[in-house]
Amino acid sequence: MKNYLFLLIAILFYLTGFAQYSTTTLQTDSTKVEITKNSEYRIWEETYLHKDSIFYSVRYIKDTTKIHTEGWFRKNEQYMGKWSKYKIDGTWLYTIDYDKHTWKYNKKEFKYQPLKDQIKTKADTILLNIFGKEFFDNNIVFNFDGSTSFNRLKTCKKGTYWMQDPYLGSWIEPIHQKPNTFSISYDVKLSDHELYNDLIFLELDSVGKLKEKSLILTKINHAQKGKFTITKEKAIEICKQNTLKKSNREYKTYLKFGHRANTPYTGTFFYEVVQQYEEVKDENEIIRFFNIWRFNPWSTKLLSKKQMKKEYRLYDGCLTSSNFIEVKE
Repeated sequence: MKNYLFLLIAILFYLTGFAQYSTTTLQTDSTKVEITKNSEYRIWEETYLHKDSIFYSVRYIKDTTKIHTEGWFRKNEQYMGKWSKYKIDGTWLYTIDYDKHTWKYNKKEFKYQPLKDQIKTKADTILLNIFGKEFFDNNIVFNFDGSTSFNRLKTCKKGTYWMQDPYLGSWIEPIHQKPNTFSISYDVKLSDHELYNDLIFLELDSVGKLKEKSLILTKINHAQKGKFTITKEKAIEICKQNTLKKSNREYKTYLKFGHRANTPYTGTFFYEVVQQYEEVKDENEIIRFFNIWRFNPWSTKLLSKKQMKKEYRLYDGCLTSSNFIEVKE
């Protein structure tokens, strides 16, 4: 009887929680709308089928006249225009202008934001010294997804460690304790429509000194001066002039940093264009073949063009993949 009662309570709890969540889809000739409701918010996501734009609006479920946040983004999930955020009582928290990469915030709500702004200024200076002003002004974009925390030594059975305790909040959240560790992220922009997220990461201490965990910056071997000149359009045109295996598939582009040792790209950025041209399958393995071109993003010079493959195997229910392997004919 006891087990039956417990099971009944569990089922009722599950059904109650499930009832708080619902999704509705509406579609016309020009738009597709998904309306999601949960215990806190009503989310309206309207995709324009013939335009590169999505309208996203989040309102409080208790009062759907009250906006939590809303704005526009592209289909590649890049934010655009102005986004604002509010409390349920209507208190304005902040507005981010993603086109200008600036923001304004409610000083009454963001007690420690002036300190974060000071640290960001020091982070900007570090990047200016490494990459130069032209690169910083044209290619580096502050990403609002950074975070703050308070780190301290903690002792446990296995020893004493420097640990995050506690995590205080993202860069755009009001925090209620003075942080001593700041994680700051930057995107790299090649044009208004080509942005690569989180390629530069810095972790700074309480006085704005760069910590060793700032992976890319501590691995940079050389940074050429000046701005990037490469764009997706320029790179693809050069690829067409330097053909490999014939393919009608799309060209996919990536801006990467050479983390691995002993490669031509170690410690610097490189631009990569990838085009698949063949796929071979059997029961437990997929092999995909690619044309790959790599460029110097500062000069747009073609550095290499190769045919490469990736091997995908089903292992313990999961699909694993190899690194790119050069195809030698």
